[in-house]
Amino acid sequence: MAEVTLPFNGSVSAGSQLTLVSKRLNFPFTVKKLIASFALGTDRTLEISYFLSRDNSAPTTTKPSGLNLLSLYGEDTFLTGDDDKKEFPHSVDMPESGSYIKVHANNTDTFTHTIDAQVIIEPNHAS
Repeated sequence: MAEVTLPFNGSVSAGSQLTLVSKRLNFPFTVKKLIASFALGTDRTLEISYFLSRDNSAPTTTKPSGLNLLSLYGEDTFLTGDDDKKEFPHSVDMPESGSYIKVHANNTDTFTHTIDAQVIIEPNHAS
C-alpha cells in the first residue's frame, strides 16, 4: 500500500502552545516518518512533538493525550531546530481503526513561529 503524507501547518503565538489534529484515521496504519521544518531565526525555541491518540482533543495549555512517538526511542520527547529540516524514520504500528495523529508545538520564544510538520504513514489494510 502506498504511503500517505499528513501535513500539519499553523502558527503558534509567543509563549503559547498549540495542538494540531489529523482527521480520524479509519484504518490501521504504521507511522513511517516524522518531519519538522524550522525557519531561520527559530533558534531552537519551538518544540515540536508527535502523538498517536484515540481522541481528537486539541489542548492549548498542555500536551495532548496519547502516546508521544518520540518518547519510544529517545531521551528527548520533542524536536527543535533553526533553519533546518529534521526527518526521523519510525516504525510504530496502530493496529486499530479510528485514531488520530497530533502535532504539538510549544513556543518558548517572544515571537510567533510557524508550524511546518508532516507525518508519513502507511495504511495497513487487512488482506
